[in-house]
Amino acid sequence: MNHLIRLAEREDRAALAALRRSLAFSPGTYPPSFPYVEPWTGGLSDAARQAYYLGAGLFALNRRHAEGKTVAEALAREMKQRDSKSVEGRFLALLDAEEDELGYKLRQAVFLLGEQPLDWVQLIYDIAHWSSDNRWVQVRWAKEFYGVSDSEAVKQEEKEEIA
Repeated sequence: MNHLIRLAEREDRAALAALRRSLAFSPGTYPPSFPYVEPWTGGLSDAARQAYYLGAGLFALNRRHAEGKTVAEALAREMKQRDSKSVEGRFLALLDAEEDELGYKLRQAVFLLGEQPLDWVQLIYDIAHWSSDNRWVQVRWAKEFYGVSDSEAVKQEEKEEIA
């Protein structure tokens, strides 16, 4: 990820353009993006490699990194700022996205967020695990969006069991 941040800092327009353009293709299949991503994918699983390509393309749209700033939390802030339920609708559509439509839905979300910084490392990790059987990424994102911490969720479940 640091190499992507360096590309953004030095305004490597050709690299950023190739990464943005790669979003129109399946992750990891657009040859002009290979020099900017492939050197850092050695030893990764196919899912992780594809996640890295998708994350790199999305990063080229925004280029602002902030550790701990997740997409779900950023969308929740955006919903409150706009006072609009349409953001929640887009978020729910994103959570429901299958792996083959995830790139499109994430690209919409990143455009919606404008210049809000995101934790790109976390996003790439989440993309790589998007298709996990128990959908733990989507569950965590829902908790982040609705402002429910794990301890709050447990308390809520306990209340529901008592009622």
